[in-house]
Amino acid sequence: MRAGRRSTPPNLSCVRPRFPPSSRWWSSRGRPVLIGPGEVAVRDESVRGVVDLVRQRPDDVVIIAVDGHSAAGKSTFARAVAAELDAALVHGDDFYRVMDEDERAALTPEQGADQYYDCQRLRSEVLIPLRRGRSVQFRPYDWAANRLATDITTIPPARRVVVEGLFVSRPELADVVDLAVLVTADAALRRRRQLARADASPEWLARWDAAERWYFDQVREPDSYDLVIST
Repeated sequence: MRAGRRSTPPNLSCVRPRFPPSSRWWSSRGRPVLIGPGEVAVRDESVRGVVDLVRQRPDDVVIIAVDGHSAAGKSTFARAVAAELDAALVHGDDFYRVMDEDERAALTPEQGADQYYDCQRLRSEVLIPLRRGRSVQFRPYDWAANRLATDITTIPPARRVVVEGLFVSRPELADVVDLAVLVTADAALRRRRQLARADASPEWLARWDAAERWYFDQVREPDSYDLVIST
């Protein structure tokens, strides 16, 4: 993935508005390198771009949100950035909302974008304490049982935090996120990855896609992110 730096990179020390203007300064010009079903290798240039920005603030806690459509390569990119920064890695999927499945299936796209994930719990139980230099404990969502897990996940204090997943750049998280990154991929490629995972019915994928479209059309447009990474 080639990197093209814009003339003036984002200044992470400034006070950012609720949704900052896009600071897109690189994009992919090559084909993705598949490393397994539903996964994509992230080129070093894109990871270095984020790392360079974060290192502008050596003494601060920096929280990086890695957002994007399903199967766009968010998790792979987030893992690479977290490894390079020795950062805590938080998974948005741990904050899927406990809800009756019939109730979930009846949600409109707008309601789904708002309710599929419990972003307020992510904010209060994890991001705010980490921002304040504290350790955190929380119960992740148990996908097999549709309830919160009995085991507790603990994250020690960290000066670098990467939170990845769809909806992790929602408005209610904007004041605790320093750098909002959107990971994108071709729609046909994403669909092939989704189908390879074989963990959802076509009906559910259709509802999920509709909620994603609402989110990126009405809540968080792509040009509102600090960085856009194409995989």
